[in-house]
Amino acid sequence: MVNSLKTKPIILFLVAISLFLAFVCLYNRKNSNYSELVTGLFNRISTNKIPGDTSRVNLLNKKAFDLRLTDPGKTILIADSALHIAEKMNYPAGIGEAFRVKGVGYSYLNNTEFAIKNYIEALNYFRKIGAPKRQARVYNNIGNLYKQNDYKKSLGYFKNALKLIEHLVDEELKAGIFFNIASIYQSNLQYTKAIYYYNRSNRIFLLRNDSSNIAMNLLNTGIIHFNLGQYSISNFKLLKAIDISKRKKFYSILPACYNTLASINIDKNEFNLAKKHITNGFLFAKKLQDKNAEKDLLLTAYELEYKRKNYFEALKHLKQLYKYDSLALSKQQSDNIGKTSTYYVQLHKLQEKELIIAKQRYKETIYWWILTIIIALVLLAIITGFIIIHHLKKKREKEELEINSRINILEQKALQAFMNPHFIYNILTTIQYFIGKQDNHSANNTLSKFAKLMRKHLEICMNNTISLLEEIQYLDLYLSLEKIRFSKKMEYFINITPETEEEEIFIPSMLIQPFIENAIWHGLMPKENGGFIKVDFNYIDNLLTISIIDNGIGILNSLNSKNSGHISRGLELIHERVNLLNKLNEKQITISHTQMGDSGTKVLITIEL
Repeated sequence: MVNSLKTKPIILFLVAISLFLAFVCLYNRKNSNYSELVTGLFNRISTNKIPGDTSRVNLLNKKAFDLRLTDPGKTILIADSALHIAEKMNYPAGIGEAFRVKGVGYSYLNNTEFAIKNYIEALNYFRKIGAPKRQARVYNNIGNLYKQNDYKKSLGYFKNALKLIEHLVDEELKAGIFFNIASIYQSNLQYTKAIYYYNRSNRIFLLRNDSSNIAMNLLNTGIIHFNLGQYSISNFKLLKAIDISKRKKFYSILPACYNTLASINIDKNEFNLAKKHITNGFLFAKKLQDKNAEKDLLLTAYELEYKRKNYFEALKHLKQLYKYDSLALSKQQSDNIGKTSTYYVQLHKLQEKELIIAKQRYKETIYWWILTIIIALVLLAIITGFIIIHHLKKKREKEELEINSRINILEQKALQAFMNPHFIYNILTTIQYFIGKQDNHSANNTLSKFAKLMRKHLEICMNNTISLLEEIQYLDLYLSLEKIRFSKKMEYFINITPETEEEEIFIPSMLIQPFIENAIWHGLMPKENGGFIKVDFNYIDNLLTISIIDNGIGILNSLNSKNSGHISRGLELIHERVNLLNKLNEKQITISHTQMGDSGTKVLITIEL
């Protein structure tokens, strides 16, 4: 009895320490749910290992991984179950694989932050147990995560994966990594290195008789040879890829094969053969319901008709291509919302079940909980300061993340506002007017400028900031198209001071165009004739000044007119985005609007660099 009384404080102290460690672990994993906290604490209070079946963990991990393409939300939930069981069993390989699969699920939900965190957890476990193959798979996953937006990081992770398995026997994984490295080099136009790694992967594919990857390899190298102007080699590889794909019923690469063949024919002025390849490509794209492939083929069809001066058909393809872009954007937004909502509904159901179990366990052990909490409060008092500081830091990071997210949304909306149907159809109507008058030169000139503007617009979509040179080229294209439409009603001038280094200065994208558009529609349009817009760029002492001057009716007169209730959505988005950027950055952007006398408006934008 005496011994029992002596050992009780020691047991209570050990229990308290266990609670503290459990709290830290759960906090670091960002799991504040009451039910999971209770379950975690009980698992760590228990001194007995819970037996389990490793095959069940492996089966759950495999099932979760197989669902990554169709239901990434479910992938995360099942991997969480596998992780829970593996942790009870103290099964490191299963824990690491569960974290890896969770990372894959988050990557398919475009949640890069959580994907990386889970991949890092997986790496830690695989390093502890000395599993280089598993580490290599994680590095390969991380490389794929950065593939679209950070070429250097992606390549670094692929090469780390390759180092780990260079002397091991896993030809399938090696081939996959070689292929990924090659695709990175291909995307960055380093064709010699890309072909070298494609050949290394292809040797393994040939030994394994992997027909699908052999065909894919032929397609990618065929595209490289096309870009290098080596048409005969490209033609040979693409036809061989088509032959393998048809024999093995691997149809997914056929649209791209036919599309590249058509591009070769267009460059060689073999128009009838190009038309045949485009038709074949459309057959398989529609069969596969591959909208991206259909869009690529439409662009090639437009280039074909444009090159053989069949402008009516080219215009028809261009209109359809614009419709595809609009539908693709709507579908992507809908898919993202659907995936996210499904994931959180399933997560909520799982949390409800865990809460019921946790409450039952809590009632059974209420006495020990009271003692444990008393001791834990003493320990928590020591680390409260640390937790508060850590929480404030996380809060600041979250606020910055939300601001960045809002800025990205506003940038997308600004780009979409420019691509409104009115502008597109006005330009297309102008082209149609010239074609109707049989003024092929004007139609060709307008169509060429419009195509360049669209291409430049798509390039801007890929970046948050652009060089001043790109912005000036973009504005010149836009103003030249508006000049064609309004003829003598509008003139424009763009001036750059000699000290301004256009290639070295970078500014936020789509910052200036909405003000110019507003000046045209609300300043110059009400005038009968003689309107002009002048855009000046001046750089002095790390301060870029942009002035936009028009001789329209004036901003005050415009606001007092019958249309004064109208507020430009594009300008609202610009002001909101600038306010957010100023909160985030020390260097500020300021915008002012003034009326010059009875008429005319001046917009002044200053950017600290």
